[in-house]
Amino acid sequence: MSAERTVGVHPAAELARRPELFAALAEAFPSVRFEAREATELAGIDALVELGSKEVAGAAAGAGIPSLGLLQPESPAGPSTEIELADIEGLDRRLRGRTLLDVHLAGLVPLEVPATGDVLAQHRGDPVWIRDSLLDIAAAAPAELTAGEQLRMRLRGERCLALLPLLELLRRVEGGEGWQPPPLRASFLLDDPNLHWPSYGFLKLRELADHGDRHGYHLALAMVPLDAWFAHPRAATLLRERTSLSLLVHGNDHLAQELGRADAGALALAAQAQRRVDAFEKRSGVPVSRVMAPPHEACSEPIALALPRAGFEAITMTRPFPWLAPSEQWLASPREAGRLTGWRPADLTPTGLPVMLRHPMGGDGHSPSEVVLRAYLNQPLILYGHQEDLAGGLDALAAQAADVGRFGAVRWGSLGNLAASNFERRHEGERLHLRPYGRRLEVDVPAEVTELVVERPPGSAADDVVRSQAASVPFGEPFAVAAGERVELTLIAPDAVSPASVPAPPRRAWPVARRIAAEARDRAAPLRRRAASRG
Repeated sequence: MSAERTVGVHPAAELARRPELFAALAEAFPSVRFEAREATELAGIDALVELGSKEVAGAAAGAGIPSLGLLQPESPAGPSTEIELADIEGLDRRLRGRTLLDVHLAGLVPLEVPATGDVLAQHRGDPVWIRDSLLDIAAAAPAELTAGEQLRMRLRGERCLALLPLLELLRRVEGGEGWQPPPLRASFLLDDPNLHWPSYGFLKLRELADHGDRHGYHLALAMVPLDAWFAHPRAATLLRERTSLSLLVHGNDHLAQELGRADAGALALAAQAQRRVDAFEKRSGVPVSRVMAPPHEACSEPIALALPRAGFEAITMTRPFPWLAPSEQWLASPREAGRLTGWRPADLTPTGLPVMLRHPMGGDGHSPSEVVLRAYLNQPLILYGHQEDLAGGLDALAAQAADVGRFGAVRWGSLGNLAASNFERRHEGERLHLRPYGRRLEVDVPAEVTELVVERPPGSAADDVVRSQAASVPFGEPFAVAAGERVELTLIAPDAVSPASVPAPPRRAWPVARRIAAEARDRAAPLRRRAASRG
């Protein structure tokens, strides 16, 4: 087990004033214990956080203890203003040179920079976060979490400065011990296209594949299973042979709210989607990621319960628990994910279905700050849109791929690849512990490892069984592996069903007619655009 780290909090009363904040941080950093400390009680700590001043933090840093002084409370929410982070070695690479937004910066007093110090962040040209050897000083101090507030609300597209320096200190304290995150991964995602022709509206599949290869990105197409009855031979060949394009699942019939209203028929719908995709793979030879992108961002709780039973590996949404009202998404709830909703590589429903968050690739909903913070939190970067978002060409994809590349080495891949690599790991001698945030894992066993243990991930109450090529074992039970091999692991729900055994929903003509009309509309979009430009 990793060694426990002790972080002192001074003055002692400040820890008592922020019990929820520090409890959430302890949950996010399980090897860290926070203790109240006075100025004369610095022995035996691995780091110090001082709130409201910097003198004791400075003394602790002088004694060789990494320390952080957080000076003044955040202001109430106001206009959004920019924070410019330095492109400097001492910052996490994902933060270097980035501009973030914050609405809680009014009235911050600029910091004085010592002769030997570095400026890590500026606000309107004034230093608001500096480092001098082992001492960091930041202008803003985080307030206590309000009732039910998630820690993620303090690290989002328009609020981050008060928490970032504290997170950087805690990451330095943990070092390489504890749970190690997945690598940086990314994918573009477009809803609705199918393979009925080698193009779809503004998309030309070969042009996309060539462009993706040239600029080093991957683009996943979310295909409606109702459309899976046919694949044009040239389109199928392209998807089989090129690694820059892939498919995933987009609903079942693509009716409005079809996954949002499903109740008693949820399992029948999920199983039918699986059967359609299975048949498509057999006919075309084109693999389809078993990741569901619900149409119109609608997903009921019964559907979330049914998808893992039918063999789906994950779901991708803009919200962690889509059956809850938008106002409830980020409130702590014992049924959901404690204080860490939106913090980990994926959120897990009570039945263990991973929800991988996605983000608009453009338009009013796109936030470069939010993309930076998701990368910082080791979450897969899934940037989504529709074919009309590429009406102006593919330069936008190249620009965003280059921007993501600034975070460091990025693994671009299908949504299935992202889900299969979505696990944390921890070494313990010859044993490798895994904490999954996906239902199918692909694990390259390090040379020194002879045993794997799959731990129950935080937030999951599912009583799953882990199946490897050799055997099935429960969570927490070690099993032998060969050093250097690639192991595929699958989490099997105790109430899993064969999709073939589930009766299909009643046949209806309306979904077919609607899909024909929607596809005709999408394919005619370039013609309408050209006619409008001429008119």
